[in-house]
Amino acid sequence: MVAIIGTTLHWSDILVLLLYFLLILGFGIWSSCKNRGSVGGYFLAGRSMNFILVGASLFASNIGSGHFIGLSGSGASSGIAVADFELGAVHWLMVLGWLFVPVYMKAEVFTMPQYIKMRYGGERIRVYLTCLALMLSIFTKISVDLYSGAIFLQQALNWNLYASVIVLVLLAAFFTVGGGLTAVIWTDFIQTVIMVISAFILMIISFVRVGGMQQIRNLFPYALAYTTLHNTTECGVPNEYYFSLIRPFDADLPWFGIVFGHGVMCIWYWCSDQVIVQRALAAKNLTHARAGCLVAGILKLLPLFLIVFPGMIARILFPDEIGCADPDVCYQVCRSRNGCSDIAYPLLVLRLMPNAIRGLTLACMIAALMSSLTSIFNSSSTIFTIDIWQRFRRNAHDWELMIVGRVFVMILVGISILWIPVIRAAQGARLFDYIQAVSSFLAPPVAACYLLGILWKRINEEGAFWGLISGLFIGVFRFIWEYSYTAMPCQLDHLDKRPSVVRFNYLYFSVLLFIISGIVTIVVSLLTKPIPEKYISSLTIFDLDNPEKAIEIPTRPGCMHKANTYYDEEQSCSFENSSSNHIDQHLTETEKKALHFFETGDSMGIVFYLKTAFVWICGLEKPDKLDGQSTCSDSHPHDNTSNRRNSTSIREEHVSSWHKKCSYVAIIMLAICAFIWAFFTDYRIRLN
Repeated sequence: MVAIIGTTLHWSDILVLLLYFLLILGFGIWSSCKNRGSVGGYFLAGRSMNFILVGASLFASNIGSGHFIGLSGSGASSGIAVADFELGAVHWLMVLGWLFVPVYMKAEVFTMPQYIKMRYGGERIRVYLTCLALMLSIFTKISVDLYSGAIFLQQALNWNLYASVIVLVLLAAFFTVGGGLTAVIWTDFIQTVIMVISAFILMIISFVRVGGMQQIRNLFPYALAYTTLHNTTECGVPNEYYFSLIRPFDADLPWFGIVFGHGVMCIWYWCSDQVIVQRALAAKNLTHARAGCLVAGILKLLPLFLIVFPGMIARILFPDEIGCADPDVCYQVCRSRNGCSDIAYPLLVLRLMPNAIRGLTLACMIAALMSSLTSIFNSSSTIFTIDIWQRFRRNAHDWELMIVGRVFVMILVGISILWIPVIRAAQGARLFDYIQAVSSFLAPPVAACYLLGILWKRINEEGAFWGLISGLFIGVFRFIWEYSYTAMPCQLDHLDKRPSVVRFNYLYFSVLLFIISGIVTIVVSLLTKPIPEKYISSLTIFDLDNPEKAIEIPTRPGCMHKANTYYDEEQSCSFENSSSNHIDQHLTETEKKALHFFETGDSMGIVFYLKTAFVWICGLEKPDKLDGQSTCSDSHPHDNTSNRRNSTSIREEHVSSWHKKCSYVAIIMLAICAFIWAFFTDYRIRLN
C-alpha cells in the first residue's frame, strides 16, 4: 500500500486503476490497428458519428483535469459563481449548432482556417488564425491540463511535478499516435461515462457527509482556517456573495462580465475553435450535430453539482488546508504561497472515497486529462499539417503528413512543459481564473472575425485582417503586462505594485477588446471594396438557401498574400491558387527513395525491428498505403466527390421533423438554465 496525505491506496484501488488502463490501452491498440496508414482516419472522423458520440466527445474534450481542479478550487475560494462559465456554455453550444455548424457544413470544410480561407480569401488571415490557435493550445490547454493533472498526482501519490507530467504525456500520446480522431472520439465516450459516474458517487458522499445543500449555505461562510481567526484582515474569509450566481459590477465575477465578457470568449471556444468544432463536424449530418450539441449542453449542467458544490464542501470539511491564507502555512500544505484552494477536489477523493471507488475516481481524473489532451493533440496536428505544412509542401504524401503531425505534437508538449512554471507563479490560488484571463487577452479578435463573417457579407478580407491585428496588438500587450508581475498573496496585497490598468477585470477587458476589434473590422470593410457575390455565395447564415457555390477567391501574388477579388473573369478562372493545386500523381525519385526506407520486408536482425518500430509509431504499415496522394489534399472542400453533401442537404434538414424536435429541446434547455440562474440568485447573504 502507498501512503498519501494521511490515507492509503488500498489494493483494490490499484486493481481498479490497472483494469482501467488495460481496458483503455487495449482499445488504443485495437483502434491503432484499425486506422493504420490513413491520414483521413487519423485527422478526420469521416462525418460518421451519431449524436451521442458527438455530444460525449464535445463534453469530454472540454472537461479536463483543469476543470476538476479549477472549478472546485474556485468554488472553495469564492462560492458558486464560477458555475456561470459552465451554464453560459449551454447557450453557446446552441449557437454552435444552430448558427455556425450549418454554415460550416454548407461550406464543406473540416478545419476552421479552411472556412476563413473560403470566406475572406488570401492566405494571411488563415495562417494568422492557425498560429494563434496553436498559441492558445499551449497557453490555455496543454500546459494547464498537464499542470492540473500533475497537481492531482502530486497530492495522490507524492510524485514529483515533472515526473507526473511525463507519465501523463506518455499516456495521452499513445491514443493520439495510435488511432486518430475516430479512436479519440470513441475513447472520449468511454471516459465521459467514467467521469460522470465517479463524480456522481463523490458528490453523493460529499453531500451526505456535510448534511445537504442547506448546510453548505449555512456552514460555508464559517469555514475558516485556524490562522485566519487570529488575523485582522479579510484574507481567507469567504465573500458575501458566495451562494449567488449573479454578482454586482464590482465583484470578482460580475454578472455583466459573465454575460458579455465570457460570451465573447465562448464564441471563440465553442464556435470557432478547432478542438470543439471538429467534433460537431464529425456528425453524420446537421441534425446529429445539433443533437450532439444538446447532449453536450445537458452534460454541461452537471459541473455545478458534480464539481463546484463538492469544492465548497471540501472547504467546510478541511478548512485549515483549503482555507489557509497565511503564505507560510499555505506553502507547507500545497507548495504555493498564494493559497491552496486548488487541492479541494483531490482532498475529497483521497479522504472521503471508499476503497476501490477511490481508484475509479483516480482513473476518472486521468481520464479527464487524457480526453482533453488527446483532443488537443489531434486537432493541433490537423491544423498544422493541413493549414501550414501543406502550404510549403504542396505535394506532401500521407507518410510525410503523419510523421510531421506527430513530431509537431511533441514540440507543442515541450513548449507547454516549459510554460508550466509561469502558470505556477502567476495563477495565484485560482487556476480557472488564469485560463479565462489568457483567453480574454487573445480570443476576442478571433470571435469578432468569425461572428461578423458569419452574419454579414459586407465584411471583407481587409477589414477582418486589420481587426485581428489591432486586437492582437492590444491583447498581447495586456498579456505581457499582466504576467510581468508576480501575483501577491492576500496578506501581502499592500505590496502589490500593479497599475490599475492591469487590475482591470479580465471579463470587462474581453468586452472592450471585442468592441475595438469589431469596430476596426467594420470601418475598414466599409472603407474598402466589398467581396463580389460570386465569391461568398452560401458562406453566411442568411445565405444558406443559395444554390450557387462560392468561387474560390484568388490570392494576390506577393509576400502579403492578400485576397484579390477584382480580377476579371478570365484572369480569375485561369488563376491557380496555392490551396487548390492538383498533386502530381507520380512520385519523384527523391520521394521513392524516402518510401523505400519504410519497406521492412527484406530487412533482417536489428534493422528490421528498428524499422518496424519506427513505422508503427509513425502510423504506417504497408508501403502500398504510401503510394497514394495526400488524403488531406484529396478532401479539399471544393472537390465533387460522392461522399460530400449536395447543396440541398442543409435545406432539407431544416424542414425535417427531427430538426424541429431538436429546436424544441434547445428551448427547454435554455429555460432550465434560466431557472437555475434564478434559483441560485441570493445576490447577497448578510451574516449575523
